[in-house]
Amino acid sequence: MTVIEGPQVYADITFLINFLMDFIILWATARLINLPVKYGRLILAATIGAIYAVGYLIPELAWGYYMPLKIIVSALLMFIALNPPTIQQFIKGFMYFYAINFLVAGTTIGLTYLVNSQHKAAPISYFWLTGGIAVALWIGVRGEKILAQRIIPALLNYPLEVRIENKQCSGRGFLDTGNGLRDPLTDRPVIIAEYLWIKELLPADFVTAYENQEEQENMMNLMGTCWANRLRIIPFSSIGKKNGWLVGVRTDEIILNNGRRQITHNNLVVALYQEQLSTQGEYQLLIPGEILEKR
Repeated sequence: MTVIEGPQVYADITFLINFLMDFIILWATARLINLPVKYGRLILAATIGAIYAVGYLIPELAWGYYMPLKIIVSALLMFIALNPPTIQQFIKGFMYFYAINFLVAGTTIGLTYLVNSQHKAAPISYFWLTGGIAVALWIGVRGEKILAQRIIPALLNYPLEVRIENKQCSGRGFLDTGNGLRDPLTDRPVIIAEYLWIKELLPADFVTAYENQEEQENMMNLMGTCWANRLRIIPFSSIGKKNGWLVGVRTDEIILNNGRRQITHNNLVVALYQEQLSTQGEYQLLIPGEILEKR
């Protein structure tokens, strides 16, 4: 929660400015975490936040503006304005709430100092708060799309390498928390890979059988004994298809970099998917969260 004050502070102006800022920031936060915007709750929360900001002008109330109490008040505003249904959404919203606050404050301070021609500290101008407001509005309008299309995919996209016998290929895997596929024999998680991406690791007779739709049901009989112990039939259910199955191949090694260290898994199964997973080619595999940490 941002407490805005100028060189000469008036309670009514402080109230109005903080009301507007809290309202817009809470509105942008609701949009970022995909919660319905309830304007009545936003107005109530922004009003409480503005009253709290006005209290900062009263010296006798200085004890109420230490960091722990500011965090408690911010959490209260979050609950009133957004009423997050889960603790995960509350934590996510709380982080966005403060991130937007910092961006708004940084924009306001930056614009104030940018236009200041004097060689001394410049007071924060109410005029340049419009820049901060514009940033918050832009985040609320465009932020969800940017998060969904650019930031989140970049954060959840991991480089990895798949090895089978003496062949290997490198690509990128996208963290898919909805991927609950399991290897029926070992109950270990299954990775989904684009068939065309992993095709170069597969033997010619396997490729021929897999690409011949009429023979896929008899694929196990067409493989040599060296591949019989690599094949899996992975059952799955999805919208419009309750009893589907994917052909899986047991790999020798999968090496993944989670940003902190390199993780190696042996004998994980990769399920083959005939379509393209990413229309932009940003990743070739869907990986379950389990493989991000080595047990």
